[in-house]
Amino acid sequence: MHIGKEQTIRIAEIIAVTAHEHYVPAAFVRLLVPLEKVKSFIVTDDFVYGSPLRAQAILKKIRQNRL
Repeated sequence: MHIGKEQTIRIAEIIAVTAHEHYVPAAFVRLLVPLEKVKSFIVTDDFVYGSPLRAQAILKKIRQNRL
């Protein structure tokens, strides 16, 4: 699944998706765009990705791909 810029991850790798308001700076966060353009965070086993896509849009993509 495409999550922003050139980054894709498998849906099975996603643990959680959260809105950008809950951002806590950390070494394991990979921002795919500048922080001011981040709209959501996608949590995996390896990283937390800062994505320009809204959390609702990502969750909609996940639901569509799992049907």
